[in-house]
Amino acid sequence: MPTRIPIIIWRKQEVLRWIEEDGDGVPTRAIKHFSAKGWKLDGGSRRPLSGAMEEALYDEVVAKRLKKEKVTRAWIGHMARVIFACQGTTSASPDGFMASPHWITGFMRRYGLSLRRRTNLTTLSDDKLVDRAVSYMTFLQSAKPTIDLHRTILMDETAVYFEDARNQTVDIIGSRHVVVRSTGFLSMRITAVLAVTATGKKLLPLLIWKGKALPSFDKIGGVYVAHQPRAWVDSKLLKRWIDLAFPLVDTGEGKYLVWDSMRAHISKEVKAKCAARNVSMCVITGGLTPYLQAGDIGIYKTFKDLLYMEINTWKESDKVEYTRFSNPRMPSVGVVSGFADHCMDWHVARHDVYGDRFREKWEASGEAEQDEGDFNLNELHDAFDDIALIDE
Repeated sequence: MPTRIPIIIWRKQEVLRWIEEDGDGVPTRAIKHFSAKGWKLDGGSRRPLSGAMEEALYDEVVAKRLKKEKVTRAWIGHMARVIFACQGTTSASPDGFMASPHWITGFMRRYGLSLRRRTNLTTLSDDKLVDRAVSYMTFLQSAKPTIDLHRTILMDETAVYFEDARNQTVDIIGSRHVVVRSTGFLSMRITAVLAVTATGKKLLPLLIWKGKALPSFDKIGGVYVAHQPRAWVDSKLLKRWIDLAFPLVDTGEGKYLVWDSMRAHISKEVKAKCAARNVSMCVITGGLTPYLQAGDIGIYKTFKDLLYMEINTWKESDKVEYTRFSNPRMPSVGVVSGFADHCMDWHVARHDVYGDRFREKWEASGEAEQDEGDFNLNELHDAFDDIALIDE
């Protein structure tokens, strides 16, 4: 027999008073009224069917996610039935445990689980973000005496789509059916590799097309062109790009590469290549690129916006070629290279990279007390606001 749960007398009196005065003597009306007030008996809900089964199921979920495998509600229900049957639980339960959607929802709530959208972005707390930013800036300060700004390159890759993949559009308020027609360019994509020196000198962009990999880069106008099976960068392509960005005759000190922690950037092959070419790497750790990567903040977005305008103008013109099935053809390498050449007028936008929280943490770390001529955050902050990139 289950143990009776005592109810405080004043609660009983409050319910009876409400039924007589406000509920017109109908007891069932009190249920909705007091539920809205959050009144609930502790332990009044149904007990978990099997604590051991739920613990084992939770361990299975965690193990699957550690292997970065997808976990669905249907899979949770299936595994719950399997584990329950294997354990041969003798606790009181309905015949034939079904792991209903309601039970799955309760299980996920009890163990702090929820459905999440897949993402490859690193989400950090504010404190962790500031700690990493301070650590990165401390590393830069220690490397500053050996850095040659003319031979320090900020580099990043960005995907360029020929059709806007966003699912938002402007429409009339209250519209219940919002349709966005595909223009047939959804599968068309290239990758642009953009780089600039710390002094503001722009390097020629590299466009990567889908195709058979070639041992060298082609130069079309003011743009380099490469081909990759997946139209993306890998370690082999990066090694060739390093030789392109840093001429082989340059054997001096002070060469630096500033980029993010993408897997190809920090691969063993690329690290060995940089070491052989005497190029030091400044790797921006995960989660910091929207704040500390200058190219990501002020250069690459502007380039992509300008390039999209060129692409949209081309799509609306009569220069688009079609297949015999009326599907648009990918523009030629020369056409897109011309687009990129026209979009070289980049600028660095104003951006409060070093906000109040970072300044407070930096000062608390003791690194702010520098001798004259040492690293100065105020000067760097002003430089980000006023810098103008120089055409090559």
